[in-house]
Amino acid sequence: MKQLTKKWGKSLGIYLALMIIFPFVMPDEYYRSVGIIIGLQAIVAIGLCLVMGLAGQISLGQASFWGIGAYTSAVLTTKFGLTPLVGLVASAIVPAVFAFILGRAIAGLQGYYLAMATLAFGYIVQIGIQEWEPVTGGASGMISIPQVPFFGGSELSMYYLIWGIVTCVLLFSLNLMHSRIGRAFRAIHKSEVAATSMGIDVRKFKLNAFVVSGMFAGISGGLYAHYMGILDPQPFGMHESIKFLTMVVIGGMTSIWGALIGTLVIGFISEGLVMLSEVVPGLQGDVDTIVFGGILVLIVMFMPEGLVPRIRSLYEKAQAKKAAANAEQRVERKAAI
Repeated sequence: MKQLTKKWGKSLGIYLALMIIFPFVMPDEYYRSVGIIIGLQAIVAIGLCLVMGLAGQISLGQASFWGIGAYTSAVLTTKFGLTPLVGLVASAIVPAVFAFILGRAIAGLQGYYLAMATLAFGYIVQIGIQEWEPVTGGASGMISIPQVPFFGGSELSMYYLIWGIVTCVLLFSLNLMHSRIGRAFRAIHKSEVAATSMGIDVRKFKLNAFVVSGMFAGISGGLYAHYMGILDPQPFGMHESIKFLTMVVIGGMTSIWGALIGTLVIGFISEGLVMLSEVVPGLQGDVDTIVFGGILVLIVMFMPEGLVPRIRSLYEKAQAKKAAANAEQRVERKAAI
């Protein structure tokens, strides 16, 4: 943690300050709800970043784990009368178990085959939610999902609860990234053959990343269910998986901060499209999917490393030029003396 504070102290300070003051700068309930949804998406995106950026796996079914977590907590609290706390614990465990099973099944797949397998899993989960009507409510969904009793369950308290969890997930992921396990993940991402030759159990580390990612998505899904109070299968399909993928790619697949920044960028773009659709009715529907797909293609073509690594690279180059200029000035002063 000391190394983490030294490396990311300023970034963490700015993040915490912005997170704390946002509800007071934007006191409107609508913008607070937008902040809550962005926080929930950030938890999923950070988990996906661990899978894609560190373990080098492509996942097109992240929304399925989100949905499993949401419906797990919703079913336990509405059908069986358990408390939301128990439901949230289960919403972390059940998707992690599904991720473990799926991870073991697809451990030998790579590239397009891996992407197609996760895509197929996403479709299976969405169809299962729709067809298992006695439990999930099918296409009609579920209602009367109890709120999390956190300081009364107000919009402001939910905002701080969710962003508090985002902060915990962020710190855990940053610490993991700079640990021995994180170094193993980065070695796998660069070259599985080289990592194997160094004695790293590639399959084990990939599976661990997949399980942690599924757990994060499940926690977010459980919180989403209790925040919304209602559920239907629509948010847990391919559209949302593409959205999560776009968040990670925009921010930078190898950067945990990138996943958070990418979530904020996509969140603001989504809200902009919603506001624009009120003025231009023709933009209603699945236009956001086209926009996100276009952004994804452009980022891959022109800035494959993502926003945060690109900004960091430009900053380091500027600092190097500044240091070189200062050194040159010192040499000139000495020569003048």
